[in-house]
Amino acid sequence: MQKYFILWVSAFALLVGGCATKHYSISTPKMIVIKSPKLKYADMGYLRYEGDAVEMELFTAGVAVEKISIDKQVCVSAGCMSEEAFVSEYLYKDYPRDTMRRVLQGEPIFDGNGTSESCGGVKIQNIRNDEMDIVYRRSSSETFFKDRLNGLMIKISEIRDGNETK
Repeated sequence: MQKYFILWVSAFALLVGGCATKHYSISTPKMIVIKSPKLKYADMGYLRYEGDAVEMELFTAGVAVEKISIDKQVCVSAGCMSEEAFVSEYLYKDYPRDTMRRVLQGEPIFDGNGTSESCGGVKIQNIRNDEMDIVYRRSSSETFFKDRLNGLMIKISEIRDGNETK
């Protein structure tokens, strides 16, 4: 009898505390395109934020195919790693460790170096050297990151209602 009591208590503790998921205050559907050596994706996804924690869940035909969670570590379906290891493995080794987090949040990268503002409040960063050629545009409806030298592209757009007209 005591064995069953311990089993029930363990199951209850696991349900209440052990499997608790992070709750994000902002969760928005987006059209997401990612082209990198390790990720190739173009479909709908969700971006979720809570402070510095970011989660991107990618769907294909309505089925979740990948989740990238960035908090103290970066977790993907292959496992968890440091931000430095993720950026080196999935993006490019010489990017700052918080590059993916900042792109997902639409924040300046590389300490804001090379930033200008164009009409309509679109912020553009151009970062060029022998190892990278980055164009990074941020507006209220779209985030676009492209490194021509390293073959990387991330585009995150608002999902438009099919009935909208310009």
